[in-house]
Amino acid sequence: MTPRQRQDRDDTDESTDEPNDGRPSDSTDGPAGAASGRALDVRLDAEALATALDGAMAVASECRMAFDDGLVFRARDPADVAMVEMRLDGEAFDRYAADGETFGVALDRLRDAVAMADGDGIELALGEGGRFDVNAGAVEYAFAPLAAESVRRVEWIDAGPADANAVIAAADLRRAVRAAGLVADHAVVTVDPSDRLLAVTASGDTDDVRLEFGEDDLEALDPGPGDSDPVESLYSVDYLRDIVGAIPDGVPVSAEFVGGGEGGCPLALEHPIADGDGTGRWLLAPRIRR
Repeated sequence: MTPRQRQDRDDTDESTDEPNDGRPSDSTDGPAGAASGRALDVRLDAEALATALDGAMAVASECRMAFDDGLVFRARDPADVAMVEMRLDGEAFDRYAADGETFGVALDRLRDAVAMADGDGIELALGEGGRFDVNAGAVEYAFAPLAAESVRRVEWIDAGPADANAVIAAADLRRAVRAAGLVADHAVVTVDPSDRLLAVTASGDTDDVRLEFGEDDLEALDPGPGDSDPVESLYSVDYLRDIVGAIPDGVPVSAEFVGGGEGGCPLALEHPIADGDGTGRWLLAPRIRR
């Protein structure tokens, strides 16, 4: 990815990218533990937490979980093609006592615990030995977090000004990606200022598919000046499929084509989660044409 980098509300992170050795934190010098005096006791809607976890799991198997005026999962895939930030604001919590803590977490383990919730709420606290205690209705589940220092630190990328942007329904975006995946491994996404539309096109060995969304199909469209060239970039369908699969149903998705050059434009997506009490945002690098 080419845009400049910046730190975005990451005051609790103190180390640079490090390889993950998978070690759980201990109770005295890890990121969690009663002996260190660190505290965590929160309650929130299980579906909201599941949505945030699903987003992070779309690009990574583990990441840092930062409690900073809410909860933030920020992850980047090993190939540095895609990154995601899922943020739950303080309003998403029924109870919140976290002291600005940051933990490493194996996302599938926490997601499995959340899946056991038989009601609307889930509680997460630090128990004995610095383990996570998850109370999901009648089920109590405990597991050790990872040391934050052993999990890759991810800084969000400031992608810069948009060359073009559109707001599309999540269902329409998902349908376009699904159609592209029927014929090819890559899809071309185009915003055309002259025709004032967004199009998703894919070409395979024998088949082609194209979906067009005009202004009447979109919630908003800013394709750039009418006399400018179309903004067009090639993206991996596999990455797009994972991303759109983690976006909740029934939400508008802002799609921006940013910081483009000869290699194409990174695609920045943003949408609400948790009934508006949180935000998901993504950045996907373009596939370089050969």
